[in-house]
Amino acid sequence: MASTPQNQILPLYQTVEVRQPGDAGALADILARCRAKDPEFVYSTRDGRHRVWARTPSELARRVAEVTETASFSVDVGTPTVQPCWTPGRVAEAEHRLGSADGSAGAFAVVRLRIVPRSSGEGNVFETEFAGPPQIDAFNTAVARGVATASDEGIEGEGSIIDTRTIFIDGAFHASRSTPPAFERAATAAMRSACASAAMRRLEPLVIVDIQVARNHVLPVVNDLATSGGSEVRRRLAASGVVVTAELPMRNFLVYGTHLATLTQGAGTVIGEPQLSRWAEVRRADRR
Repeated sequence: MASTPQNQILPLYQTVEVRQPGDAGALADILARCRAKDPEFVYSTRDGRHRVWARTPSELARRVAEVTETASFSVDVGTPTVQPCWTPGRVAEAEHRLGSADGSAGAFAVVRLRIVPRSSGEGNVFETEFAGPPQIDAFNTAVARGVATASDEGIEGEGSIIDTRTIFIDGAFHASRSTPPAFERAATAAMRSACASAAMRRLEPLVIVDIQVARNHVLPVVNDLATSGGSEVRRRLAASGVVVTAELPMRNFLVYGTHLATLTQGAGTVIGEPQLSRWAEVRRADRR
């Protein structure tokens, strides 16, 4: 079972909330209509709060404007937020036991998982070593769902878990007291426990951007990129000056335009939209 490729994970969101509780249903209807009209419109809802997702800042602005302009009531909009991802730093195992085999504590399921780091961009893979009678097939499918749920929710509800090989290495079931939903819940809990001991690495989205500057500003801009957690990829001559292609953490890109204007006395500009390049650890000193 493979996860969504890294370049399809949406890194940006903004919250949209009603000011009056009575408008909550109308806002939910607007979001549903936006998605029905455009399958690429992505939003999520958790604890009654809505998030609109996008790949780039301008796409996010368009999506949010579509919601607020459609609403006939007041909508509060949060600031653009960069969502991280997570990947295990080492192999880890965990087991979760649900209920009891004697039936004294509800449905019974035991799931033991091992998580193994994969290389960047390889995605998530689920495997099972739990074999036996035919009914185990349904339990294996349920465990895969539970692992996917934990991976989607990330660490403490933030981001997603990516580039992970998860193996259902052992378990236990009862012929009449075990159910697929119980195995799904046990798998989600076991996945969370395994992550707690896997030295999870926080990954942030990096983007490729084109920066147009005058020739006398090339070296100052290139030398300054590191202070924004970035690096030069290449440069080329343009009709008016030089275009420097750079890689930047998206978190820092959100404020880079103002920083660039100060550095170049207003002469430098970012051309076009940033393109998501990869997810990687960002040094603590580089986070702003």
